[in-house]
Amino acid sequence: MGVGGNDHKSAEQLHQESADASRQITLGATYAHYKDPAKHYKVTQFVVLEATDQIGVVYQALYDPELSFVRAVDIWLETVEWNGQTVPRFTKL
Repeated sequence: MGVGGNDHKSAEQLHQESADASRQITLGATYAHYKDPAKHYKVTQFVVLEATDQIGVVYQALYDPELSFVRAVDIWLETVEWNGQTVPRFTKL
């Protein structure tokens, strides 16, 4: 059972959502974050965020290989308001 007694998604659903993510975000590719485009990140894998069953993106900081982060795919793919413009949160280089 998941959070609040909800059942988790099936393995089939999770595989499908991971495949959907991989069509939009490239494993092994380098991306820049809108706040500091000079800092680059390499996408290393997709994971399941256990508490919510969301697919997450694991990305490693190329400026400090000891740092890795995880962010939900839907947040990774968002656009944000920055300096008066709408920009993607992450841009593939």
